[in-house]
Amino acid sequence: MENYNSTEAPCVAVLGGTGFVGRALVARCPKEVSGRVTFLVHRSTPAWLAAAAVSSSGVDLEDVNDVRAALDRHDVLINLLRPDGSGWYPEMLQRLQPIFERAGIRRCVHASSIDVYSGADVDCVDEETPPRPRTAYEAEHLAAEGILAAAFPETVVLRLGAVFGAGGRNVVSFAEEMRHAPGWKLALRRALYGDRRMHLVSVETVADALLRAALTEAPLGSQVILVTEDSDPDNNFAYVQDRLAEAFGRASLKSVPVLPRVCLRLALKARGLPTGAVNRRFSSERGLRLGVTSVHFRDRLGAYARLLAGDENGAIS
Repeated sequence: MENYNSTEAPCVAVLGGTGFVGRALVARCPKEVSGRVTFLVHRSTPAWLAAAAVSSSGVDLEDVNDVRAALDRHDVLINLLRPDGSGWYPEMLQRLQPIFERAGIRRCVHASSIDVYSGADVDCVDEETPPRPRTAYEAEHLAAEGILAAAFPETVVLRLGAVFGAGGRNVVSFAEEMRHAPGWKLALRRALYGDRRMHLVSVETVADALLRAALTEAPLGSQVILVTEDSDPDNNFAYVQDRLAEAFGRASLKSVPVLPRVCLRLALKARGLPTGAVNRRFSSERGLRLGVTSVHFRDRLGAYARLLAGDENGAIS
């Protein structure tokens, strides 16, 4: 995060965050803030976190007294815990809601997902579009948003797109396909998917959005913000495939003709998958007001493609 100016940074607790998003958060945290950030870890502490400039502390989420003590004297909570569809996540948050309400924390920044819109029958989604989850995992995301919104004076819900970056899983399957699949299969995918939007967002952009929402001094109120890089016209299947083809030294697929969108709808329907998202895109207007932009999308995607291909020049800045 660039250009952070404040007389005194808030004390920030990060719940969870031992994965690649948390690592990016630490890497992009302003130096003058790092000493006021504590990661509350409910499992094992990774080596990178133990060596980081921020603090870390173990917390037992089953022990309300332990959670109460861990949150004491913090101003902002960033919640990076994620559901898995088994039910434990909303149940845990519901159990801790009274602790959250009395913790004295003025703002919660909660990482959610655009997956809550998976069943929405609209092409353009903004923050006012009613969520329509289809799976238990998606429903748990939505339930968590409601629990946290009721627990804090301000809750800023960031509904994240498909986050990519070093250590993440998004784009990896496409990279493995580019590494191993025959050319005809890659061409068939190109013909079918064409320029269908991918709703990708770099982990660096996500980390910056989390930090901006957490460190902004002015009141933000409780609100939902979509965090994707859909505003970049190259955030689509064809562009991702082109960058991967370049990184892996595969033949260009740019000359492959693209089939009409109805073919993709029929293919998805035949597999029992939802077809409503074929033309979907997500609004970036509210995200722009928070400082979320897609200006670095292409450079970061290209660097990540090279990283996946094993190119030593694929380091992501």
